[in-house]
Amino acid sequence: MKTYTFAPSDLLFIRDARPIDIGGHGARWPDSPLIFDAIHAALHRAFPTPQPWEHAHCEGVSKRRDFAPENRTQRFGGLTTAGIFPVKNGKWLFPRPADWREDGNKGAALKPELAKGRSNIPSLLTHALANPCKPSKAESKPWWTKAAFDSYVAGKQPAEEESKSQTDLCIGEWQTGIRIDPERQTQDGEGIYSAEYLRLREGVSAGFFAALPTKQNGGASVECIDHLFASDSAILIGGQLRSCTVRATTDPAIGLLPIGTTITGKCLKWILLTPAIFPAIEAHPGGWLPSWIDATNGRVQLLDGPGKNKAARMKQSPGKPIGARLVAACVPRAVALSGWSERIEAAKDAGHKDNCGPRATMLAVPAGSVYYFEADSPEEAQKLASALNWHASLNFHRRSTLLGEKGLGLGICAPW
Repeated sequence: MKTYTFAPSDLLFIRDARPIDIGGHGARWPDSPLIFDAIHAALHRAFPTPQPWEHAHCEGVSKRRDFAPENRTQRFGGLTTAGIFPVKNGKWLFPRPADWREDGNKGAALKPELAKGRSNIPSLLTHALANPCKPSKAESKPWWTKAAFDSYVAGKQPAEEESKSQTDLCIGEWQTGIRIDPERQTQDGEGIYSAEYLRLREGVSAGFFAALPTKQNGGASVECIDHLFASDSAILIGGQLRSCTVRATTDPAIGLLPIGTTITGKCLKWILLTPAIFPAIEAHPGGWLPSWIDATNGRVQLLDGPGKNKAARMKQSPGKPIGARLVAACVPRAVALSGWSERIEAAKDAGHKDNCGPRATMLAVPAGSVYYFEADSPEEAQKLASALNWHASLNFHRRSTLLGEKGLGLGICAPW
């Protein structure tokens, strides 16, 4: 994946999922899916007709697809992104782990301890999280640099200068506007609203990763994301389609994002760098509980190799279940993710008035959430770390059940 940063020409409007009639709260840091939606819409606007370098494909599941040329209505299906992360004076920043506590003088991570007696933790968990710090109202800064994460995964306290507050990165500005008539796309002359806009501080930009591999005639995949930014580096982002300037960098992801440390024992924790969505699937409740965790006993259901179908395609042996179980979790309040699509129904041609609209709102486990696991052996713990660390794959491992292509479910592992 290639590395990019963008900076707005003026203000950004990054609203949440609440109706704007109750206030346009748009001064929050952009969610990961936003850059995917922005690039996908930009591709459709820049290339309204199929290009020689792209690979159009059919909608639906492979086994039930009609591969007739006239049914190849899907475009840019290979697009994947990761981010958006704040970048201040060249340093990338990431959400602070939710299990970090401070008492004003020092900081430490919560420690899982075997739960004894009565408790209100979910029945599948065996450990509760104990706070090693003294009671305090001190609040940790919400953004950490890679150096801070490196100290954290090594069991050390991050340096104070390696953390940033929200106001170090951006501020909110309220402005008053007149509501737009959706039919005429002009001011309706009646409704007045107040909206909050996001202004980035000087020296602050946003970083992300993007890739658009497409299959060529010979069957090999070629990276085509540069076609979008070859002639114009501007992209429209967020509500009200604010213009931003995109710049490509040569910095590799492995040097910018935190990486997991080596696991030598049987206990490890997984820290989310981006949100993740775990929907309810049949008897599995989803929500805070990953879809690849057995809801009855907490056992990990990930494999140490390819699944049965992929193994058959690759003519390999399928992987075996990883011997580990979830024992504790530190998950803050869910965040609502939504968005807007320029082509929400792929079967319709681009440009139809009824072919764009808001995406469904979904609740996600927030970035910074921490999951604690206990493996059957150190070898099984290393297998689990390889399955969970984003950097275990050149294409980024993503462990979100939904919207992994939009950068959800990136995380790193550390011992506990």
